[in-house]
Amino acid sequence: MDLNINEISGKKCSCGRTHQIPIKEVLIEESAVEKLPELIKQVTNEEKIYVVNDKNTKKAAGDAVQSVLNEAGFKVKEILLKEKEGDDHLVPDPDAIFSVLAGTDDDGYIVAVGSGSINDLTAYAARKMGRGYSVVATAPSMDGYASSIASITAEGIKKSYDITPPEFIAADLNILAVSPWKLIQSGIGDLLGKVTSLLGWKMQRELLDAYFCQEAYNMVENVLNELMDNYKTIIDRKITGIESLTKGLIYSGIAMMMVGNSRPASAGEHQISHFFDMYSGIFKQPVPTHGIKVGVAAVITSNMYLRLLETDFSELEIKHNRKLREKNIKEIYLDKAPKILNLLDKRWEREKISQARLLEKETNLKSYIREYKDKLQSIEKILDDFGFFEREDVKNLNRDWLNKAVNYGFEIRARYSILTLLTQLGLIEEWSQDAVAELEKKL
Repeated sequence: MDLNINEISGKKCSCGRTHQIPIKEVLIEESAVEKLPELIKQVTNEEKIYVVNDKNTKKAAGDAVQSVLNEAGFKVKEILLKEKEGDDHLVPDPDAIFSVLAGTDDDGYIVAVGSGSINDLTAYAARKMGRGYSVVATAPSMDGYASSIASITAEGIKKSYDITPPEFIAADLNILAVSPWKLIQSGIGDLLGKVTSLLGWKMQRELLDAYFCQEAYNMVENVLNELMDNYKTIIDRKITGIESLTKGLIYSGIAMMMVGNSRPASAGEHQISHFFDMYSGIFKQPVPTHGIKVGVAAVITSNMYLRLLETDFSELEIKHNRKLREKNIKEIYLDKAPKILNLLDKRWEREKISQARLLEKETNLKSYIREYKDKLQSIEKILDDFGFFEREDVKNLNRDWLNKAVNYGFEIRARYSILTLLTQLGLIEEWSQDAVAELEKKL
């Protein structure tokens, strides 16, 4: 599946909306770096190019990017970002953002060379300066290359900020194929999470009559199918496999851009991950990278969907207990509780479903789960093949946090998910305990 942005952006979609995609070009191919001069000339007349990288991405692609641009006659200025003492990686915090701001003049164009942190902080800085930027990917590690949201760490806590997406994304498959294995693991975890996020989106549509875009859904589903058919080629670091993974991550980001939120690529598995991020900020303890957390969480949510498939809905009972949810939020979310309670206020009536509604939608919901049954059952095996459960950061996941994340993490975002439904059914505690126990067998 090749993406033609011009066929999507600015045209009326079957969902009734006109999607706007500000990204002008997505180039995913071998030796993509060689085409950077041509890509840059398509988006700017500037002759000065700021190349933002750190010591790792400089080695992976930054030096090659600068060499190509110098040979093409551009005036290249490097902005080399450094991690803080005691950190083993760059943190996208205000200090790093200031380094980008201080490293640029009033003229010139900005090219980020990196993945998550580099992309986020460059995007944020560019937005603050009212300037465009583009990105050269260095690892197929996350779906944020095409995002209109940047995660910035302020006072130890990750916060999301609106940004302008890159004008082009260049993903050189030769570079991505030799990226660190831990980053490839993160990418596979993030993309496999789309199995339960897509199911969550359809469930939300059925139960709440929420907005749904079939075109965005198809975009994510198609790349997910391609990935699951070819995942072993990623393990072998074959170009075809790396291309499938990279396309999956970037296209997922574009699908989110189409609908204006993360609904096509984020549900209960991401709520669990976000909860870990929040607790990490509160208690100042490190957690695995985003894709690793999402992959682990997807094992849990897939287990829940498979169990729901075998459940007779006529034996279920909807229990809307607002006082209990408020009590749990105050106990679990600590100083973040007021914000989460305000979120509960906004979502409460919108997310209330009736017993009749649930029974009415049983056939449709189970047909969707049945359609995805093979995928749901494959998540754990694929992650196992990628060595997920051998990782020390996965083995050492804080079990108290994990249980809290599965039971209460759905409150962190106004996003109806399998976790929300199980809470409304009074089943979340029992099912989460069983799902975590199943996961424990792998750790």
